[in-house]
Amino acid sequence: MVKPVLITTWFGSFLIQDERVVEKKLFPKDPEEIAKRMIKLKAGEVLQEERELVKGLQVTVTTDRLDSLGDVGIYPGPIPLPSEWSYGGEILREALLIRGKMEVKASVEADKHLAKAVDAIGDLNETINILSERLRDWYSLHYPEIFRGDDPVELIREYGDRDSIQRVTGNSTESLGSDIGDTEKILLTSLAGEICTMREYRERLHSYVEDTMGEIAPNLMALTGPRLGGELIAHAGSLKRLAMMPSSTIQVLGAEKSLFRHLEKGTPPPKHGYILQHPVVHRARPGDRGKVARAFANKIAIAARMDHFGDEDRGDELKSSLERRVKEISGEP
Repeated sequence: MVKPVLITTWFGSFLIQDERVVEKKLFPKDPEEIAKRMIKLKAGEVLQEERELVKGLQVTVTTDRLDSLGDVGIYPGPIPLPSEWSYGGEILREALLIRGKMEVKASVEADKHLAKAVDAIGDLNETINILSERLRDWYSLHYPEIFRGDDPVELIREYGDRDSIQRVTGNSTESLGSDIGDTEKILLTSLAGEICTMREYRERLHSYVEDTMGEIAPNLMALTGPRLGGELIAHAGSLKRLAMMPSSTIQVLGAEKSLFRHLEKGTPPPKHGYILQHPVVHRARPGDRGKVARAFANKIAIAARMDHFGDEDRGDELKSSLERRVKEISGEP
């Protein structure tokens, strides 16, 4: 016997055998509910209706999205029409409108959260640097030699005083520092603990930025990396605003002060802003850096437009194209 075929349309899921519907799960005649299912289908998810239909059955499916439910095959026969099940075009039009609003809202929210996370990372970097310098300055009164090796902040948080740290590390070198009391030990370990906590939170933010960039701007992330891409979106205000910018503006994002000095005082114009931190620009020869920055900004503009206006994943292609252009600029074979 031929296995039934699982077919999903915008208004329901159907099991078809010998070109006849043998079982079905119609979606609610509610445009919002249909829109939610459309978004799930676009994301490659399996619907609950589909799982319920095939439970305990061996079926054929027609898309890789459903390969967990059955064998992927081809179904050349007729597909159920909405009019056969009393679904009109008005429901579809309203569902598509709602889906569009949902997707735009989700994108805008993701942009805003991403921008705030990037700003928080910047604030944390500044605070961590200030507190780390304060810890170094203060703890050096007690044990200055500890700062000659690896970062000692976790050791200070965990053990506090010089004698305890030396016992753990096996380093018994005589120190030029003075002794500290219990009060100073508590304060110093607490300060080191605050720095470690902020570092850990910063790592969580970095992971969040990377995950969010992968969802809303995969082409941009492939080209710039999550950190720089997130900074560009945050500085622009949103992915949409970045996508609408000319490459010449993207090139100097983050260098506004230098640009204003150029306009007001006639100083040399900036050749790059945030993008200078990327190795492709930073490692370029000084004489080539301006051209490389322009080429990089041009690819960033293309990637941002692909991510905002389309759904193609061509980040690797853009990256390869940029690498070829950089070699042309530098005269490499």
